[in-house]
Amino acid sequence: MKKQVFIGLLISAVFLYLAFRNVNIPEMVEALEKANYWWLLPGIVMMFISLGIRAYRWQFFLLSIAKVPIKKLFSSMMIGYMANNVLPLRLGEIMRALAIGNSAKISRTSAFATILVERIIDVISLLMILGFTVFFHEFPPNIKNAGLIIFAGSVLLVVFIVLLMEKTDRTIRFVWWLGSPLPRRIRKSINKNLRKFLGGFEVFRQTQHYPTIIVQSILLWVLYGGIIYVTFFAFDLKIEENSQMIVSLVILVMISIGIMIPSSPGFIGTYHYLCQQGLALFGVAETDALSFAIVLHVSNYIPMTLVGFYYFWRENMNFSDALAEKKNLVENNSNGEKPSNDLSQNNQNSPSS
Repeated sequence: MKKQVFIGLLISAVFLYLAFRNVNIPEMVEALEKANYWWLLPGIVMMFISLGIRAYRWQFFLLSIAKVPIKKLFSSMMIGYMANNVLPLRLGEIMRALAIGNSAKISRTSAFATILVERIIDVISLLMILGFTVFFHEFPPNIKNAGLIIFAGSVLLVVFIVLLMEKTDRTIRFVWWLGSPLPRRIRKSINKNLRKFLGGFEVFRQTQHYPTIIVQSILLWVLYGGIIYVTFFAFDLKIEENSQMIVSLVILVMISIGIMIPSSPGFIGTYHYLCQQGLALFGVAETDALSFAIVLHVSNYIPMTLVGFYYFWRENMNFSDALAEKKNLVENNSNGEKPSNDLSQNNQNSPSS
């Protein structure tokens, strides 16, 4: 664990160096002083609206397990985001599953499976957004071609997931054949995990939920892009008005990639460098771009962390539970155990209501 934490800190340090190496510090300070911070308020409002929509969407993912109240989902989600901001090893997802397991009395393993599915859907959506942007902006040929390939790959991934749900045995046999060069042990592990993976997609077998989930997902990404868009007005970045929405989407993709890279708590460094380089594609100076990245990051980090700590305190949780739960989830997955609904252990911290 200590090794993983060290590697994350090292990666953050490298990306911070890359972000700051060509930056004029006095000019950056001046840009931060001149920024109009009132424009952060609509962005913060949109952030919390998006979190509410995300909680509502998560409720649909959990329908095959239980109908969980939005309030409990929102509080569990905020605890998870706070934990990702202050704890190493992306323990926020574990904290989120633990929180909803305790408060809603459902299987934490099953809840964690829906969180993984949510992340997969987010990645697919993100790849589609990346492909979408190359159709509406003149990028260099290498970036445009890469975007089109990624878009095509995301469509194929969606087709694969649909086939896996509708033609499970045939698809798994195809994957088994495709993995012929691999050792039998690895192929068996892949097949076992594919079947587990399907558990989180149970809600998608109920086609009546498709329109709601699709609309929710579109609204989420529109709001995420809107947060970046309104933050542009806090700075004088000299981005053409007719390009600002496309730039927002590109920055959204770049930041999301930065968040995926292993790093320190709060995605320090990776977030800032990828945001900076995304703006550089549109001719924004690195100093101004880094100033923007710092403000955008802080405007999300502080409110989310404070609200998360409030729910964390209210539900009487502690961080050591996350490490224990991570170990339990790993053991369950490695042993191929089915999710258990027994919440008798580690349930002393459940809220009374």
